[in-house]
Amino acid sequence: MASQWDLKALRARTKDPGKRTLHEAGSPDPEEIDLYGRFLLEAFPGRNPPLNKRVVVLGMTPGLRLLAHRLGCEVVCVDNNPAAIEFFRDWSPPESRQTERVVQADWMDLTRVLGGPADAIVGDGVFGNVLSVEHHQALLRVLKDSVLENGVLIFRKILIPRSFSVHENEAERLLEKFRTGGLTEAEFGFAMRIWGSFHHAYDPKTLLLDNGLVFERYEKWLDEGVLSHDEHRVIERYYFGGLNLVPAQDLWESLLAEAGFRFRCGSLKGKSWYRYYPVYCCRVGQDDRASGGAEEPSKGHAP
Repeated sequence: MASQWDLKALRARTKDPGKRTLHEAGSPDPEEIDLYGRFLLEAFPGRNPPLNKRVVVLGMTPGLRLLAHRLGCEVVCVDNNPAAIEFFRDWSPPESRQTERVVQADWMDLTRVLGGPADAIVGDGVFGNVLSVEHHQALLRVLKDSVLENGVLIFRKILIPRSFSVHENEAERLLEKFRTGGLTEAEFGFAMRIWGSFHHAYDPKTLLLDNGLVFERYEKWLDEGVLSHDEHRVIERYYFGGLNLVPAQDLWESLLAEAGFRFRCGSLKGKSWYRYYPVYCCRVGQDDRASGGAEEPSKGHAP
C-alpha cells in the first residue's frame, strides 16, 4: 500500500515547525484528540492512566502518539512512508521516543509486523488512503486480526454524511461564506480541498477524489484573480496531490458491520469538518464477531 504523501504535502500541513504543530482539520484538533482519549479510557473500564496497554498508531500523527504516551501506553507506530517517518519521528518528546517503536511497513502486513495482537489501534485518515472498497475490506480484516478480542480501533474517516449537500459546499459558496465570516480559515481551507471541487474531481464510480485536479483548479483561480493570495495560502495548507477514497456514510458503516465490528461515531460539535470527518470507535467482542452493527450514538461531546 504505497503512500501518496510527499514532503510538499507534509510541510504544507505544518503550522509551526518550531513548535511542532499542525493545521487543524488536516490533523486532529485538541477536542478530537480528547475524544480519542475518552474512547481509549472507555475501552478499558476501571482503569486509569497509566493504562499499560499496547497501542498501535497507523501513521506518524504526532497528536495520537502524544496521547498514547500520556495515557501510559506502549506505543508502536507503523508507516510505509519513509518521508513521513523521517519528518515526524522527533515530534514526540525525547523521553517518549526512548520507548516508542517506529516500524516502516505496509499496514496489510500488520499482523506479521506486530507478532501478536495489540490492545488498541488508532489512526487519522487511514482509510482515505486505501483506494478501493475491496482494499477497505481487506484492511479491516487485517485490523480485526491485529487487535485483541474486546480491543478497540479508533479512526477519523472522511465520508459523505447522510443528508449532506455537496451543492451547498461548492467552492463558490464556500468562498462567499468565508468572505462574510461564516467559516474559519481551517473550515474554509479544508472544505475547499474535500468539497469545493467535488463535482470537478470526484469519480462516483470509483469513489476517488483526485486532489491533484482540485489544487490545479485553485492555482488557475489564483491566476485569474478569483482567489486572493491570502485565500489561496489558506487552501494550500491542505495541499495533497494524491487520491482519496470518499464513501457515503452508509457504505462505510456497512463495511464495518460486514467485518464484524460494532461501532460508535463520535458526535463532536462546533467545527464544520466534525460532521464529514468523524471519529469512529470500533470494537470486536466475543459476541460481536459475526454480526457487527452500530452502537447507540454518543450525545454532545461525550463518547
